[in-house]
Amino acid sequence: MNVLTLNLSDTVKIEVDNSFTGQETIKYNGEIVSEKKSLLGENHQFEREENGELVRYEVRISIKQLTRVGIDIYRNNKVILLS
Repeated sequence: MNVLTLNLSDTVKIEVDNSFTGQETIKYNGEIVSEKKSLLGENHQFEREENGELVRYEVRISIKQLTRVGIDIYRNNKVILLS
């Protein structure tokens, strides 16, 4: 189930999927860059080249107040999204 689609620019799209069985999948421009299984959330890290520069992403998935999925995204250690 798609939990989040974030278009950072015309050329960068990050998607976060989470199944009821706890399978978390992170996609960068449609390509799977990280998969982990967890019921309480995991940290996903990956690197991609953007405009000739190596960029490091971290996607933190968590359960907030037992009622919703929280997703925090960092690019080169700077906050892109906090939820």
